Amino acid sequence: MVHNLTYSTNILDTFSVLSSFSLAESIWDRYEKYAIPKIEDATIKLRGSLFYIKDLTPKQAEKELNSLNQIITVLYTFKEMLNSIEDKEFKDFQNTAIEFFDTVDLLHDNLQDIAQIHNFYEMSMSVLSEDWDSKEDQHWDNY
Repeated sequence: MVHNLTYSTNILDTFSVLSSFSLAESIWDRYEKYAIPKIEDATIKLRGSLFYIKDLTPKQAEKELNSLNQIITVLYTFKEMLNSIEDKEFKDFQNTAIEFFDTVDLLHDNLQDIAQIHNFYEMSMSVLSEDWDSKEDQHWDNY
């Protein structure tokens, strides 16, 4: 079974929902009914995809990480804004969004762990290349 891992798609979809967030009371009820299920759905998809993250190669993880890094600062800005709201009326939305942000953080950490293996390999390539030509050290061919 082939799994297409495009984390940034789920995150960007949720980002569009979050960007239309407004504190205006006149539209809040309709917005909340629309936004909370969308954010919960994206959170579930991201959590489910964490199971398959172990199947990523370090290069694939680095690619996903690079696309995630482009939007993560904006997500952190939203997270800080939501954390500063203390109105009880917004608690359900706030809790749902914070759970989404925590899931993105978990995804980011896992992608960093996998990509780090590739970065270590890239940094040591010049040293390893000497060993690649050596007959006594053939274990680098398995990377």
